[in-house]
Amino acid sequence: MSPRERSRSFAIGVAGWVFGLAATVLLGGIWGRAVVVDTNELADTLSPLAASELVAGRISAWLETELAGAGLGEAEAGVAAAQILAHPSVGPVVEQLVAEGVEAAATGDPDGTSVDVAAILVPATGQITAGLNLAGVPVGEDQVADALTRLDPIVIRDPADQPLIGAGSPLATSLGTAAILGAILMLLSGSAYVAMSRDRVKAARSLVTRFALGALSFAVILRVGSWLVDPAGGRAPFRESFALLADSKWMVPLTIGLAAAGAALVMRLARKRIRPAATSR
Repeated sequence: MSPRERSRSFAIGVAGWVFGLAATVLLGGIWGRAVVVDTNELADTLSPLAASELVAGRISAWLETELAGAGLGEAEAGVAAAQILAHPSVGPVVEQLVAEGVEAAATGDPDGTSVDVAAILVPATGQITAGLNLAGVPVGEDQVADALTRLDPIVIRDPADQPLIGAGSPLATSLGTAAILGAILMLLSGSAYVAMSRDRVKAARSLVTRFALGALSFAVILRVGSWLVDPAGGRAPFRESFALLADSKWMVPLTIGLAAAGAALVMRLARKRIRPAATSR
């Protein structure tokens, strides 16, 4: 092989490598933006964190401080906070706190950047009072309702700041920019790969097939990774949330991969139909 052929072969290999790298950036950007923009699914994904000791402990400490400031004694406030989080009817309420926290982080409305905890906990006043009485804290329902009503909202972010997640967040913009740059780099490197190849139609089909396999592999990795992170199916809250995050929007790369695979198949069939028949001399 001549030096020119070796240089050409090396350049084709580099262009193919850059194409694969750009395809990975494109798929990651599209999937990441789809996750960040869909705040409803993101809230469902993070809801298992409400049962984790870290989140429950922070909410308990915050409730203890707020209840003590609302009129309950420090000892009673500590017991009350523990009882509130331990009551079976309050578990969904804490999940609602997490969901509304996600919404507050994503909203562009300056008035919606905090979570009104009082509005969430007051409907469970009866159950909370009963739990406190069973724990030996002699409080009435009116006293508990008054303390819950005076709870301060949880401020998720400053109203002047940009949303942390959602379609209008800087994170979504960055992921969208990464996807666009990946697509541009794919186009440039793919064009170079095809231009340097002897059989350009075959080279183009090879790139489309490579992209299809990469997208399908990305979808498979998300599904398998979801199971590997949490094979017990919800035994650990943090692992469950990570598993749900990996599993969310896995159809996005799958759809892209199937579309690319279809395009590669069409190119292959078209090449066979237009290829001239061999003739004997």
